[in-house]
Amino acid sequence: MKIILNILTHGDEKIGLKVAKEIKKLKINKNILIIQIANKKAFKFHKKFINQDLNRSFPGRKNGNYEEKLAYKLSPIIKSADIVIDIHSTKSELKDTIIVTKLDYNTLKYVKAIQPRYVLVMNVTKDKALISQAKIGIAFEYGKDNNLCILKKIIADIKKLFCYLGIIYIKLPKQKIITKYFNVISEINKPKGYRLLKKIKNYKLICKNEAFATNGNNYLFAEDNFYPILFGEKNYKTIFGFMGKRII
Repeated sequence: MKIILNILTHGDEKIGLKVAKEIKKLKINKNILIIQIANKKAFKFHKKFINQDLNRSFPGRKNGNYEEKLAYKLSPIIKSADIVIDIHSTKSELKDTIIVTKLDYNTLKYVKAIQPRYVLVMNVTKDKALISQAKIGIAFEYGKDNNLCILKKIIADIKKLFCYLGIIYIKLPKQKIITKYFNVISEINKPKGYRLLKKIKNYKLICKNEAFATNGNNYLFAEDNFYPILFGEKNYKTIFGFMGKRII
């Protein structure tokens, strides 16, 4: 078993450093667990990325820009692992969310061991994300960067997975969490000047023909029922977030 704990895919998401520091205390064999800092240069310059989002750059290009070259270099490393755990933070009000690019038998059983509140099967960007290169890729999007409670939850849930895999042996509190699963199927464009209505929340159903954004004079209306995923004013420049559909 080879596991990569990947941090700083985005150089400004520093929660991964804190996660890595706590996981190191478990003293797991280095042949089993490798901690990988993905975008060191972006971290050094306190930026999300240098040329483009690394998490939209895989499998990369040998002669591309900085992130494309980095993705090209990282791809075989990621593919060599049995499981890749990718740690993120988010500016949206997203909580306790696991992101995967597929929900096959093994991925599902590992997700069930973790017991997150939400699971997103990311069909929109799945071929370009870091975890898309992994045999089994699991990304943690549990909340904001400087939140101590979020950090503790990430650590606790990684420990659940490690206990399930037989890598560590510790007694964990029993929890009964009903996980909600969503297919993430498309982007929701953000026209210039439009802002989300205050009532719009991640995972709260928006019904067909319901208004969800306005520029002060006009409204945007949903063309179909959908669940807003990774929605927020500051998350992305050209989109509000993503359209999700419940699957389980």
